[in-house]
Amino acid sequence: MRAALEKGAAVAGRRADAVRARVVAAAENVPGVAVAVEGDAVVLSGRGMTRRTIVDPRLQDIAGWGR
Repeated sequence: MRAALEKGAAVAGRRADAVRARVVAAAENVPGVAVAVEGDAVVLSGRGMTRRTIVDPRLQDIAGWGR
């Protein structure tokens, strides 16, 4: 059982790394958005981010949650 848990944690860690890299790459292409990786989180900042997230298709599904 321990081996299965360790393998699952390793797979989840690689998946999280891949998602973080994809979010950073996508956000870097959006003008006016600053991207920072803080621990396990990707922090996007910029002027009017709430409004821009609603109206800008580049930001609407940046994390791929709908997939």
